Amino acid sequence: MKKSVLAISERKETLKQIRKELSGDYEVITFNNFLDGLDMLRESDFDIILLDEYMTWFSFGEAKRKLNGIGKDFVVVGLLDEEGEESIETLRKADIYNYLVKPIDAREMTRIIVPALKNLEILKEKRKLEEKLSVTEEAQEIVGQTNKIKEVKILVDKVAESDLTVLISGENGVGKELIANEIFKKSDRRKNDFVVINCASLPSESIETELFGYERGAFPGATSNKQGILEEADGGTIFLDEIAAMDLKSQAKLLRVIEYGEFRRVGGNKPRRVDVRFIVSTNKNLKDETEKGKFRSDLYHRLSAFPIEVPPLRERKEDIPLLANYFLNKIILELHREMPVISGEAMKYLMEYSYPGNIRELKNIIERMVILSNEKVIGVEDLPLEIKMKSDTLENKTIIGLGPLKEILEQEIYDLADVEKVVIATALQKTRWNKQETAKLLGIGRTTLYEKIRKYKLDQKG
Repeated sequence: MKKSVLAISERKETLKQIRKELSGDYEVITFNNFLDGLDMLRESDFDIILLDEYMTWFSFGEAKRKLNGIGKDFVVVGLLDEEGEESIETLRKADIYNYLVKPIDAREMTRIIVPALKNLEILKEKRKLEEKLSVTEEAQEIVGQTNKIKEVKILVDKVAESDLTVLISGENGVGKELIANEIFKKSDRRKNDFVVINCASLPSESIETELFGYERGAFPGATSNKQGILEEADGGTIFLDEIAAMDLKSQAKLLRVIEYGEFRRVGGNKPRRVDVRFIVSTNKNLKDETEKGKFRSDLYHRLSAFPIEVPPLRERKEDIPLLANYFLNKIILELHREMPVISGEAMKYLMEYSYPGNIRELKNIIERMVILSNEKVIGVEDLPLEIKMKSDTLENKTIIGLGPLKEILEQEIYDLADVEKVVIATALQKTRWNKQETAKLLGIGRTTLYEKIRKYKLDQKG
């Protein structure tokens, strides 16, 4: 793939020569005005900026500061009429990478630019890694201000300093692993390993060998000794997700590790000791599972010494705007897109939905809306169908912008304009604010519909 070059010079003959000489090896875009070139740089990425010393309003230093202000990574090369100590010193003070003497020669350009481009790639990779690390760190935040989530945060802070085994319960998608990770980050074991095992995703015969390891000859195919996760994570923290899926035999061995820090490998007789902290989670009621004989009562009592119950999203709806904007910022950072906003009306729908998939579902909804919408404002029309159809707003037959349908129908309406307003508002809601479909439904033109929406102030929803 060709490297991209943005060349800026007020001399048209210079730009013509650059295009002729470099177009075979590079993607070249030229501008004869510095500020126009700057605007292009804001919109697109370039690997190399060729900057002619001949600029009416800017010195090399001033131009370089403005280029740096864009916040992108590129190599700047100065273009000189002739080599001179004063010119080279000016370039050095402006922190410009190198220079070329006009007319430009492609071979000379390649000679000086190849090392810089290698460094540029390293710099870009470094920035990508920093962004990923930043996002990863952000992803560990417990977002929310409702009393229920504040209580969870308090419990996390209290238990993090100890080595107590923690039982995190809650529905799928509420963020149980996030809570476990937060406990780990605030604990004295944070410099050691944090290992996640999803018990529901492993066959029962694999959980034991994964956790405890095995000795050679323990079963067909065991041709050598193998350490389990317990030994590998010695000194660290193990998060057992969906603990209810663990078989009873493994539960008994796990209880011994929790109580005594001791275990045996599968097929082994030698007791081994480890120092591991356990955090476990479940989306089931372990007490009920115990009564059904599916979970050991002694392990249940050991695990339930410090329980943390994570509330479902429908019980902390005041946190939805915070979470929605948190995910919005995150996805925009990953997509390198301009930041949109979620309209107040769309946010009402988001807050009224029940979220059977909890926070995970909200995150997926926000990501889908951002990807599908190219507008600066994410509106009701961008919401997925399940939000629009299952929202309390629709279930309670509320006409957005007018109020409950029951109350509207109970009024004595004799004014044709008022009737028209109700009909148009109802049609807009029926089509989920798809104005083209609304116009078809009402049998009027879109221009007429827009005029009536403005006339009745239906665009001022809520």
